[in-house]
Amino acid sequence: MNPTATRRHSRGRRGFPRHVTAAALLVLLIAAASSAVALEIYTESPKAPGLKLASQIVAYRIDGGVVVDGKLDERVWSNPTAAPLIQRDPDCGAPPTQRTDWWVAYDDEAIYVAARCHDTAPDSILANLARRDNWVPSDRVYVNLDTFNDDRNAYSFNVSAAGAIGDARLYNDGWDDSTWDGVWESATHIDDGGWNVEIKIPFSQLSFPKAQEQVWGINFSRRMGRSNERSDVFYMPREESGYTGRFPDLVGIQGVCPGNNVEVMPYAVTKVERLEIDGDNPFTDGSEQDIDGGLDLKWCPSSTLTLNATFNPDFGQVEVDPAVVNLSDAETYFDERRPFFVQDYNIYRFGREGTSSSWGLNWSEPTPFYSRRIGRNPQLWPSADWSDRPDGTTILGAGKLSGRFGPWQVGLLNATTAEEKATLDIGGVRSEETVEPLTNYTVARMKRDFDGKAGLGFMATGVQRDLSSDLARDRLTSSAYSLGVDGWTFLDDDEGWAMKGYFSGSSIKGSAAAIDRVQNSYRHYMARMDAGHIDYDPNRTGLSGYAGRVMVNKQKGNIRLNTAFGAVSPGYEISDLGWMYRADKLNFHAAPGYRWLEPKGIMRSAWIDVAGYSSWDFDGTPDQRGFYSSWGMTMMNYMGVWGTYSYTPDYTSVAALRGGPNVRLPESRSGTLHFDTNGRKPLYLHTWGSFWDTHGNGHGAGGGLEVVYKPSSALRISTGPEYTWNQEQLQWVGSVGDPLMEATGGRRYIFSEMDYREFALTTRVDWTFSPKLSLQTYMQPLFVSGDYDQFKEFQRPSSSDWSYLGRDNGSTVAYDAGSDEYEVDPDGDGPAEAFTISNPDFSYRSLKVNMILRWEYDPGSTLYFVWTQDRVNFDDPGDFSLGAGTRALLDAPGDDIFMVKATRWLNF
Repeated sequence: MNPTATRRHSRGRRGFPRHVTAAALLVLLIAAASSAVALEIYTESPKAPGLKLASQIVAYRIDGGVVVDGKLDERVWSNPTAAPLIQRDPDCGAPPTQRTDWWVAYDDEAIYVAARCHDTAPDSILANLARRDNWVPSDRVYVNLDTFNDDRNAYSFNVSAAGAIGDARLYNDGWDDSTWDGVWESATHIDDGGWNVEIKIPFSQLSFPKAQEQVWGINFSRRMGRSNERSDVFYMPREESGYTGRFPDLVGIQGVCPGNNVEVMPYAVTKVERLEIDGDNPFTDGSEQDIDGGLDLKWCPSSTLTLNATFNPDFGQVEVDPAVVNLSDAETYFDERRPFFVQDYNIYRFGREGTSSSWGLNWSEPTPFYSRRIGRNPQLWPSADWSDRPDGTTILGAGKLSGRFGPWQVGLLNATTAEEKATLDIGGVRSEETVEPLTNYTVARMKRDFDGKAGLGFMATGVQRDLSSDLARDRLTSSAYSLGVDGWTFLDDDEGWAMKGYFSGSSIKGSAAAIDRVQNSYRHYMARMDAGHIDYDPNRTGLSGYAGRVMVNKQKGNIRLNTAFGAVSPGYEISDLGWMYRADKLNFHAAPGYRWLEPKGIMRSAWIDVAGYSSWDFDGTPDQRGFYSSWGMTMMNYMGVWGTYSYTPDYTSVAALRGGPNVRLPESRSGTLHFDTNGRKPLYLHTWGSFWDTHGNGHGAGGGLEVVYKPSSALRISTGPEYTWNQEQLQWVGSVGDPLMEATGGRRYIFSEMDYREFALTTRVDWTFSPKLSLQTYMQPLFVSGDYDQFKEFQRPSSSDWSYLGRDNGSTVAYDAGSDEYEVDPDGDGPAEAFTISNPDFSYRSLKVNMILRWEYDPGSTLYFVWTQDRVNFDDPGDFSLGAGTRALLDAPGDDIFMVKATRWLNF
């Protein structure tokens, strides 16, 4: 293997040798541009002798621009092709099966990329339409631009043979974030010899250094749908990692600047709601109309910085969140979908970069910035007979500054949300109560890479609330801050080993009641009786803590390894602006694996990983440990099969009793098996099955089938049922105070057996009329039931001792149909007081429908027509019947929301 063909670039070795002076380099570049001859430095492919790979690509200077029509009739496209491509898949290192000619040009306004994708079988060109950023199998080209030449970050643009587009920001040397949307143009043309593409990317959409001469990294990639062939400008062995750092240099761009351009995007939205409500509701008849508008502003104060601001923003989601049933004590995490927050979000990722893979076994990574906290649903719920409360919190204004300041990437976000009040009706008397206080949110981020060899970053978050009401002061913190540092480095010259890590500290303040609520939340459970190592104080008015993790990853070769150690102290708390799962945790894992990367027999590639992990609290109490394995194989016909298996020995859980004493849980095992067909075919199938079994403590199984049918290049239909059945032996019901239960801290912890069933049928229909006009339909009926039986209570800390209510210790349980409650006497004639348990049986049936007609009538300007319907039914608790449940759901009243939204992109 030729080492010059496989090594990554470094700052001192990009382009020309070190002894070439800057003056000589400038002369050579000017000569190359003026003679319209591509000046390139070549290396030879190690697998295809005679195939030379360019380490430099020259952009041609043009006057008069390019008509973006896919015809390639401009004179500049008659110049010699920029550079040859080389296969990455399926025959890594071999010449492509079809020839590709491509070129790069520029003027004062934009950079242009054009390609002639020759094809000896033009009838086989796969030209499928899709909405923007929706990947479907297709012939496609990608253009990646590393405008700061830092070997880590880049812009990515792709166009299919049908003209469907996508764009993204690349980070961490190849990871992608497709939430970024630029304003650029493209056009394609198919003929009897192949297909053409022309792309125009305005410099105003790119950030790059202020310099007379630009030197960027570039990759051009062609994908062929029918053969799953991928070819790039550079050679990348399968057993190696890294992507952006391999790009050849793009040279020849001189005298360009994005300028201090201003982009304005006003919007207008009208919404009509038809809501099903209780007829006695004094606040509404269920019919509401609203017309609103606002403005987004983008200004580039320099060539490397962008300021985004929004005034009276519309942060309503066009796409709906899926329906979920959460029986745990933890919060459900939903992805961010609002455009203002998802744009340039990659800069705010903390502790994630530096390794090509990351594992988390019984570990959930804390996230200091979770943008859905801003504009959230109001948090306070004052008691009342009726209330008129807002669905969301108004964002008065938000702004963010992002880009580069010298060698540092920087991000600064600030948002202020309004005080929200609810009107309450108690016995016909009305009053107002604050349900969300006036709040300011701040996030500051900076990070830098050191020649693509190491990285260092800092992040700070802050929340300040104006707590003007007693309810707000008792429930919410007055301030919350976090400060962290993260970084990564390669551990060897060959860049086969990488290490990353982070350390974050937090501090919150508030009233004693508010801080006590945090201490007893599911994230901490600091008052539990077995947590003697925790300094629990119900009178404290502040709480602080830390979290950190170090990971080492082997990311070259067939053998791989990922290992990490992490800790979250008992007092670490970031949920005012971030997201976290549990505090008071130490965790370690080691995960070796092996990859078969060369095709052999029926196998195209395969992999297997095994891992061991263990967790403790800060007192050294073992929480959970176990073994995990995963494996998979892709066959020569691109069918795939993969699966997982895990085993957990019996362990002591510190959180199963939700603030109660430790409990001993039995061993468990689980597994999954997946199979899918070739996704490039018109009909695609993915099926899966799973099982879990806890020794004497429950078992369950599930399965599903996804069917994707593409009857034409414009229509894609996906649907599939999923079914889950669990027979739980220990399902949480609640706890009751009883001073006689000294062994369990003066409380009775009640659980039950439960038969849980869930069925969902998720259907999506994507009808793409053109690359700029599409209709998307989403429909999800969901049926869930939980049938509880045999109440039991915990007996002794750090044990697995349970007693059955109604059977042991003379206890009795009687159901009262009138109140729908269970009357429980825990010891019959004994001294313990009786108590009641509300019937925990439930049935939840939901139907969500979301239809979106999206028309990009001008670049960057979009018109949406949206209809959303939501039906919910709770009849017959504990009964799982698809027939009766479907009839009940269709008869249930539904909420209908109709919305028309228009945005207009203006550039000055």
